[in-house]
Amino acid sequence: MRFAAAMAALGPFEAPPRIAVAVSGGSDSLALTLLAARWAAARKGAVLALTVDHGLRDGSAEEARQVGTVLAGHGIAHRVLTIAVARPSGVQAAARAARYEALEQAAAEAGILHLLVGHTAQDQAETIRLRADRASGADGLAGMAPIVERRWVRLLRPLLGMRRSDLMATCRAAGAAWIDDPFNRDPRFARARLRLEGRAVLPTGVVAARRRRNARQAVVADRLARHVEVAAEGYAVADLRALVGAPG
Repeated sequence: MRFAAAMAALGPFEAPPRIAVAVSGGSDSLALTLLAARWAAARKGAVLALTVDHGLRDGSAEEARQVGTVLAGHGIAHRVLTIAVARPSGVQAAARAARYEALEQAAAEAGILHLLVGHTAQDQAETIRLRADRASGADGLAGMAPIVERRWVRLLRPLLGMRRSDLMATCRAAGAAWIDDPFNRDPRFARARLRLEGRAVLPTGVVAARRRRNARQAVVADRLARHVEVAAEGYAVADLRALVGAPG
């Protein structure tokens, strides 16, 4: 019920819906895939699970195959995306960028507009704390947005209001074993250090910052709706003077 409500807030979706889900094999993304598959099946839709193998750890290819085996047991289509990532000092950032590029391209090639990722309430708190430590402004303190319009896909985060413990319970109830990523406990990485230190607590000002960002996004959406017309052929016509100077 909670997941269906979260998805409703991320719509609209076509009928029947076609959804891609990024699944690493961890409890969060595995639970997301199971929940998304049930949600789609109830609407006569389909889910494609995508696992990215960066090759950064020994055994990653075998782990990706294990994920496929678990999902096959639940009748969920699965594809492994093997990519090469250089190993600069910022290896996590490089891996993240390459991962999203591969996921978005795979979804687009499959003709899927909606890509779900498994960021949870805990991930949100960690992200905001890390941005606060870097003195981010209002957008940083607002945290990760539930909907992001990317080049080829709509990036959706339906788990931002859910706890990791609940997602683990979802996996257990389904008999789906997840994989623990040792990078999540490696103190060389900022997010892992934050978890180990127990500092993932939301700083003050978060709610106000989120409201300001949401208000700005609402203004942009309203202006686009009133002053941009999308033609059936795929191009758009915009009244730039009204778009830039519209009140609100």
